Amino acid sequence: MIGKRKLLASTAGLLVMGASSGRAQAKYPSEPIKIIVPRAPGGGTDILVRLIAPALEKKFGVPIIVDNRPDATTVLGAQLVTKSKPDGYTIFAADNSYYQNPAVLDSLPYDTLKDFTTITMMAKGPVILIVHPDVPAKTLPELIALSKKTNLTYASGGIGASTHLVGVMLNLRAGTNIQHIPFKGSGPALLALLGGHVSMQFGGISSAAPYIKDGKVRAIALANDRRDPTLPDVPTFQEGGVTGADVASVWGLHAPPGTPIELRRILRDAVAEALRDPETVKKLIERGYEAIANTPEEHQAMTAELVNQWIEVGKKVNLKE
Repeated sequence: MIGKRKLLASTAGLLVMGASSGRAQAKYPSEPIKIIVPRAPGGGTDILVRLIAPALEKKFGVPIIVDNRPDATTVLGAQLVTKSKPDGYTIFAADNSYYQNPAVLDSLPYDTLKDFTTITMMAKGPVILIVHPDVPAKTLPELIALSKKTNLTYASGGIGASTHLVGVMLNLRAGTNIQHIPFKGSGPALLALLGGHVSMQFGGISSAAPYIKDGKVRAIALANDRRDPTLPDVPTFQEGGVTGADVASVWGLHAPPGTPIELRRILRDAVAEALRDPETVKKLIERGYEAIANTPEEHQAMTAELVNQWIEVGKKVNLKE
């Protein structure tokens, strides 16, 4: 039989342990949070993460480390996250390639829907078509006509990215055969365009706008259902006579498998707050981003919808060029 003193001591010990456990949980985060960006610096994913990072640091009181792991498919960065601890300290910044890879690549070292947990879909934005100044075409119809007379190339942010698939859809809808040149992010793709190594690029407003305004590249059309307020003179694909080629860029945050929903909700709420910050909102609008910041549950449903949608498209259209 346990004596009264031992019982009291054991109870007190449990209470202390419980309080300590509660304090430990309440301290999250207590160390730097690493966001793996599977693209090179200067592209849409990298710019968006760096826009919200200061607000997250202010909110949490810990450093936010942006870890660029660029490759043409985003698979390497994604795979790294699947092998990380589910403790809320390593998260993945996904772009369209992540959601479209199941339809584009013959095999993946992970299951997109089962080997990750969701945090939030941060934002979306339109894709813009820009050309090198040496390309004589000034409008989309002129560019389409030119492509049927000469060999043109387009740079994208990587295989399966929205900036790749808009090109696929343009070739399909306009009857063109513009050659795809993939890069490890929109930043390197833009550098290739500026250097005259490719004829055109599908990219994001966030990275392209400064060069459009400086006259270093020429904006041809926006793959969107309406013009963007930051570039009001740039017409849409529909205005240029091409329908069915619009593919929006999306950016989501995912965590390793098994990451507790409580931690993911803390992260989501902080990201949502960062995206509502007046100064951040101004910068988002200037760069063509539209905030979403949905819940982990909503993001899971949206992820499944995107993956399945592109698998169905892949059955009808060759997305692997």
